[in-house]
Amino acid sequence: MLSSRRLLLALGLALLGVTPATPQPAPTPQPLAQAPAPAGQPTFPAQVELVTVDVAVLDRKGQPVPGLTRDDFQVSENGAPQILTSFEAVVVPTPVPTTETAPPRTVVSTNEGTGTRRGRTFVVVFDDIHLSPMQATRARGAVAAFLQDGVGEGDVVTLVASGGTAWWTERMPEGHDALIAILKRLDGRYVPDPSPDRITEFEAMRIEEYQDEQMAYQVQRRFDSYGAVGQEKDARGVRPADAVSSTPGMIPEVVRMRAREVHELARSRDKITLEVLARAMESLSGIRGRKALILVSQGFVYDVQLAAMKEAVVASRRYNVPVYFIDTRGLQALPDAFTAAFGRPIEVQDVVAVLADLSREAEGTEALALDTGGFVVKNSNDLSGGITRVSNESRVYYLLGYNPTDLRRDGKFRKIEVKIRPEKAKGLSVRSRRGYFAPLEGEVARKEERDPVIGHALDSPFDIPDIPLRASTFVFDEVSLNQMSVQLAVEIDVRGLGFRKEADRANDSLAFLIEAQHRETGEYYRYDQQIEMSLLPETRRKLEGSWYPVTREFTLPPGGYQAKIVVRDLNSSRVGSLVHEFDVPAPGQLRVSTPVLSDAVETGPDGSRRPVLQVRRSFAPDSTLWCQFGVYGAAREEKGSLMPRVTAGYEIRRTSGLVFKRSAPTPINPTSVGALLRLSGISLRGAPPGEYEIVLTIRDELAGRTVERREPFAVKPG
Repeated sequence: MLSSRRLLLALGLALLGVTPATPQPAPTPQPLAQAPAPAGQPTFPAQVELVTVDVAVLDRKGQPVPGLTRDDFQVSENGAPQILTSFEAVVVPTPVPTTETAPPRTVVSTNEGTGTRRGRTFVVVFDDIHLSPMQATRARGAVAAFLQDGVGEGDVVTLVASGGTAWWTERMPEGHDALIAILKRLDGRYVPDPSPDRITEFEAMRIEEYQDEQMAYQVQRRFDSYGAVGQEKDARGVRPADAVSSTPGMIPEVVRMRAREVHELARSRDKITLEVLARAMESLSGIRGRKALILVSQGFVYDVQLAAMKEAVVASRRYNVPVYFIDTRGLQALPDAFTAAFGRPIEVQDVVAVLADLSREAEGTEALALDTGGFVVKNSNDLSGGITRVSNESRVYYLLGYNPTDLRRDGKFRKIEVKIRPEKAKGLSVRSRRGYFAPLEGEVARKEERDPVIGHALDSPFDIPDIPLRASTFVFDEVSLNQMSVQLAVEIDVRGLGFRKEADRANDSLAFLIEAQHRETGEYYRYDQQIEMSLLPETRRKLEGSWYPVTREFTLPPGGYQAKIVVRDLNSSRVGSLVHEFDVPAPGQLRVSTPVLSDAVETGPDGSRRPVLQVRRSFAPDSTLWCQFGVYGAAREEKGSLMPRVTAGYEIRRTSGLVFKRSAPTPINPTSVGALLRLSGISLRGAPPGEYEIVLTIRDELAGRTVERREPFAVKPG
């Protein structure tokens, strides 16, 4: 029996995608190099720290109260009054739902010009490893309502799945549809145990951690009633002698072993979720403005032995991110595992005890929310109303800062209490985090399993502009069944890199990483390399104008993608990051590859000319614009040559619609295997500086189908 239990435990952990010893919250990049702490992560002197507290003040109707000043607040730590050293009152305009369609996606993404950020920053953690399929349906509805009514223009939302299938950031409202598409595929991965010897996580924790004999007796009696394995009775109605200890006060072995298995599996799940929460909060380091993390989950028990719980509270304090817990269990009755849908229902005499324990099944999550200054939405089937309260509360808030008078670095919890002065406090309620853990003298930082700088850049919802980057995607033909050839091109500004001069060359090393996620499946595609540069003066001057190009080829299925590109200068430790979104079309229909626009050509191994792959879309007024594209999915003649018959023409237009140059459609000559490829050289002589687009018109003469492709570019001043 024991070996089969261990097998079931291992199977359960495998279904979660983890092992008990080293659970992982999500796909994470491997280290590229050692690095200092992430940019924006606060560091403190040895004795004095600034404690920052987010405070929401609400009236009797639950509406945020503006207009308060520094003098209206009183702050104490462990009962000792504290002097405010910083104060900021923030008012965010009320979100206005919009029905406007999202603007078209730009062809080239860049982190240049990343300036002042407007709006708030939310991280929504869809805790799928703690959600049953039934609860996941309610959770999706609540998050969808928040995305529709709870966010406003300029707000940034990151949707994270604790099981690792989503980490996706969008700016609202244009990112609404992408987040909804991801939300639709998220489901619950927690399956309640229907076996006769089922046991709750709270019962397992009490028995395993506290040797709770009364709890064990309750579980033993239930096992006996259900006829659980190891509790069967013989013909005389007596259980085997080894099923129950003969020593008073001892816990039956079958109960102890079952509790250990359930507790180990529960702790693995809890650790995963808590590590994801800490990682998500760390991703918001260095970001000013209102930040909030919304945890949508059935919750987990309060386990004081779980170090990850303390680490999550510490992360909230360090990065000033309150946690809001949306309990998906709704109006609470018996747990799913104790209903007839999952097996024999619980005996009447145990109903009261189980209901008493039910509220404790999410005590850990509730404590986390209250300790970090958030709130809990529970015992309600209106989850959408609860989650939109988070948005309402974050419209008006106050940032209070103080240097604690207690300078001991003892690692203990310090209770924070924020009050409004009595003369203004009538009818008002205050919400803030309940406290924080003090630093611990000599505490060793937890060893990171990935480069912290690279990890922070990957997780952050915002681009890092310290190294300017630009990126574009080129989609070509189908290379295997439902798999498309995609080239992701990146250009790196070398002007600010930390080159070291050696002899007549400038040398530097770059860590380069791309991590792309498929919107429809959550699958990750990753590429990293270390780039060694040793540049002659002439080459360096050229690259300062054109930037350093890096191209990576991927084979991807159709769908939407979000790629995070990170470049780190190993000489100067500067980092640049960029989010680039693109779509890969499905094969099997008439379509055009992504046109390559360039002002330079090169000769291939076969002697043919082709444009140099460039991300830059800005060209000199007297240059030649080279445009190359392929045509796929065209019909072929059924007799004779068996070749396609396709014509193509173009117009170059100003954004005003004025046509600068036009070419009438002409046939594209297929290759010997029927491939259709066209290269055109178009003089830009006489083109006034400004924004343009080239409009390609391709017609399949056999099938009678026409497609049009528009590509923007600019003519820069001479």
